Amino acid sequence: MILTPLTINCQIPPNARYSARQFRIIQCTLERGTPEYEDILERSGQLANLVNAGAANNAQSDRTLARRKIDSFGGLCAEAGWEQYINSCFTDIASPTPFTAASVQIDIMLSQGHLVEVRSSFPRNGVKFALCNTAANFKNIGPYSNSIKAGEIQKNMYLAVLFDTPKANLLTEDVVTFSLVGGSTWDMMMNQGSNVTLTPWDDDSFAQQSTYRVVFLNNALDTFQVINQIEQMGYERN
Repeated sequence: MILTPLTINCQIPPNARYSARQFRIIQCTLERGTPEYEDILERSGQLANLVNAGAANNAQSDRTLARRKIDSFGGLCAEAGWEQYINSCFTDIASPTPFTAASVQIDIMLSQGHLVEVRSSFPRNGVKFALCNTAANFKNIGPYSNSIKAGEIQKNMYLAVLFDTPKANLLTEDVVTFSLVGGSTWDMMMNQGSNVTLTPWDDDSFAQQSTYRVVFLNNALDTFQVINQIEQMGYERN
């Protein structure tokens, strides 16, 4: 996987519908047929047989195995991208966690026990639109709103990925492209977030519509700020 730092300035060129923010992101590219691609593809097939088969927009109808494989492939790519980027900034502090059940999945664990969840979305109008447009700003997705308990931290960080490659083409394109765009801490989710009912277009793994705590990406940390936050948790940066 190739990781490329990019800067998105929402006002170059000027756009009245966009915020004035600048985002530092990491664009990830994964070439079809490489050993890493084949490994993720194999694991996505295994995961597809374990995850909930409820349709993303209707819990009463089944998703096909092929659809679940696409969902799993996208999720594993997103997790791998963040894991590799974090480890490139620190010394191998991030590792994946074994899948047990979607309801308790962690995604990434840091070496001192901090928990990180990764969520991915597929903006139809591109990554810059999803980050910058103020009326249709995409969301950094956090926990189920009805599972929040006072004084309890479910995950230390919630990280966001936006795919350039359309979801339907994930297993057919020669190159899969997606971007690590930022994230939020638990405190940000609680103090700056809002409760929103999400649909299948917001994320690649919903079994049904549910209400989540979210921080809009315009208010979230960008990718470089995520790394600074991890450093503040007590990890030594390279």
